[in-house]
Amino acid sequence: MDQLRNDAKRIIFDSDTTMGLPDCDVDDGLAILFAMGCIEAGATASIEGICASYGNNTLEAVYANTLAIANTFGLDAPVLKGAVDKDHPQSEAAQFIVDAAHASPGELSLAVTGSTTNLKGALALDPDVLSLFREIVLMGGITRTLAFNGTIMDELNLSCDPQATEMIFEAAARGATVVVATANNCLPASFKREEFLDRIDSGAKGGGTIRNLCASWFDTMERWYGLDEFCCWDVLVPAYILMPSLFEDNPFDVVLDPRLISAGFLEPAFPGAPAARINAPRIADAKMFCEQAYRIWDAAIAAIDGRERFDLRTL
Repeated sequence: MDQLRNDAKRIIFDSDTTMGLPDCDVDDGLAILFAMGCIEAGATASIEGICASYGNNTLEAVYANTLAIANTFGLDAPVLKGAVDKDHPQSEAAQFIVDAAHASPGELSLAVTGSTTNLKGALALDPDVLSLFREIVLMGGITRTLAFNGTIMDELNLSCDPQATEMIFEAAARGATVVVATANNCLPASFKREEFLDRIDSGAKGGGTIRNLCASWFDTMERWYGLDEFCCWDVLVPAYILMPSLFEDNPFDVVLDPRLISAGFLEPAFPGAPAARINAPRIADAKMFCEQAYRIWDAAIAAIDGRERFDLRTL
């Protein structure tokens, strides 16, 4: 695993984790599992906390599911309840983000894989808080129409709370380091049913559990889009933080226009337009990326088996 970063990376997840819930994405859970696997494989890293956000489901459903997933994974990190919706941004998660940043300025990476409202709550408490993070890495946004097997897919992360997203980009204009794994750039990270279910299930308890939590999502993708695979969107966020050599950086200036952001559209800036510099990295080699993901997940599953902390009744 020589592509792992060997400098210390302390990560706070801000995610709408719904792995195992009917007709809900599994990729937030796989993103957390990926970070755990990197740690087990030798990365000098830690998960400092998980802030629950609405997006894939309601906040209450996400929060309960995140607690269950953390227990199933044997993850010893605090889980904080986030904002209920974009009109009520204050939450314990927002306060946690601010407190953690002030306690460890320049040391934390913020991995955002759901709606962005928790960051709006944090910015309301401290307008400069994002500049205290080593990096803010978000999954979301589109740079062109997103199509799945002939069906148009809406952007569902940055557009949930366009005001919050614009505030994050404005923080980038003031010096915060903002990285965006756009939906278009995530598309190559696609996992086919047969290979995924075979490789994720090592025959041990941990692999079987993860397999069972993910299996129904393939049925959903087939029903909705006629595809026997899914894109592992959110995994790109911890992958960029912990294995940046898997990516090619793509810095560009994004237009700060709330009308565009409300659709999740990230337009490259042109002369005279208000703009902020972000980085929208691309996967360098999709086959290599997927192979590394399987290897990292395998490391995490082996660790879960060693802990033997399963409570399937909560899932």
